[in-house]
Amino acid sequence: MKDFFRILFAVFSIIAITGCSSDGEKSASDSNSNEIIGVNHKEEPKITYCLPRYITEQETRTIYEVFTGDEMPYGHLILRSQPKKRAGMYFFIMFGYKPDDIGLACRFVLEIDSNRHPHPRQFVFDVPETHSVFREVKLGITGNDWFGEEEKVNAWRLTLLSPTGKVITQSQSWLWSVKYGDSKLKLEKSE
Repeated sequence: MKDFFRILFAVFSIIAITGCSSDGEKSASDSNSNEIIGVNHKEEPKITYCLPRYITEQETRTIYEVFTGDEMPYGHLILRSQPKKRAGMYFFIMFGYKPDDIGLACRFVLEIDSNRHPHPRQFVFDVPETHSVFREVKLGITGNDWFGEEEKVNAWRLTLLSPTGKVITQSQSWLWSVKYGDSKLKLEKSE
C-alpha cells in the first residue's frame, strides 16, 4: 500500500512539474492576456453581472485587515463615493472574459434610482492610475450618499468610460430600460 501512494505521488509530481514548465511560446488562448480594456482591446467588454447589496461597516472588514490594519485589495478594486466611510450600497461588478485589466484612469459612472430619491443620482468613480484593476470591481455608495438598509435600489445603469471619455461598455437593470429607455449617458462636466 505504501508503494501505491509513493507511485501515485510521483505521478502527480511529474504532472505538476511538466504542467508548470513553459517553453516560452504563447498559445492562442494567451493572445488576449496583454490587452487592456479601454486601451488596446478591440472588442467591447461584457459585464457579466452587476449586483447591488447593502453592506455594514463590519461586513467590509476581512481577517487580513484584522491582522495587518490594511484593506485587502488583491484581485479586485474597491471604490467608494466617500472613501473614509464603509457602510453603504455596494455594486459588485464582474467582467466576463479576458483581458483581465481595465485601463488606468478609466471612469465608472453609476446612475441609481432608489426609493428615497425621486430622481436618479449619478456617482462617478475614477480608476486610480496607481492601481491595477482585475475583472471584479466593487463600487460603494457610502456615508451620507446612502440612507442605510431602508433605502433600496429600484433601477441602475453602469457605464465604463475610457480615459478620453469614450463609452467602452454600458449595462443597466431591466427596470432602468423600462423607466428611462435606452438613452446614452449624458455626462455632467466635472473638474
